[in-house]
Amino acid sequence: MSEGPVKPSGDPAPSPRRAYTSRKREQASLETRQRIRAAAEALLLRDGYVRTTTKAIAREAGVSEMTVFLAFNNKAALLSDIIRTTVRGDDHDTPIASRASWHEILDAPPDEILARFAEFNGAVQIRTARILAVAEAAASADEQLAARRDIAHAHIRADFQQVADALARHRRLPAHLTATHAADVIYALTNPTTYLLLTDERGWTTQRYVDWLATTLKATLTDSTHADTSNRTAAGGK
Repeated sequence: MSEGPVKPSGDPAPSPRRAYTSRKREQASLETRQRIRAAAEALLLRDGYVRTTTKAIAREAGVSEMTVFLAFNNKAALLSDIIRTTVRGDDHDTPIASRASWHEILDAPPDEILARFAEFNGAVQIRTARILAVAEAAASADEQLAARRDIAHAHIRADFQQVADALARHRRLPAHLTATHAADVIYALTNPTTYLLLTDERGWTTQRYVDWLATTLKATLTDSTHADTSNRTAAGGK
């Protein structure tokens, strides 16, 4: 005796139309967030953190103020998200330290690590230095923003530790310099304030900043004795 058709257990699979509708909704939400971020960044750079209200951001973005709060909770969260996306250069959730472009720096030939890092840092500074300056100035008066700033600094410091550790693995650091000290030096030299002083105040191009950073990092963080030995070896030991 044949059995009747067996009904599948569990919830039915979503229909293609339902999935399509969901994708459209997600895309619309992303575009709204991007529009709010763009409006907020323009106003923050022009008017500063305190004078920029969520009402003004909503008006500039063409949405309701409630939409701004639903997307970002508060102004500190919005500024934090602006910084996150400008640092990464996109809306993806993958942090810098997990990206192929970052590991290409860490896995580069040892004599190229700092030059590649300087190029990477220059590209990030173009996108982020000015909005980071706004956040730093505002953090002293906003506890929520200060807490987010401190977490971001810790992540940046951890990324720079990876660069220092890569140099240490290749024995490129001077004997007196630990990897922790080297990471501190990188952290200090790549401060956005330095970038803005050199570019906005002194008129440097970003490429000149990148060249200076690469030269300064190499002079500070690499073992000149090792470099001389490498050069003599390449010249046939003379």
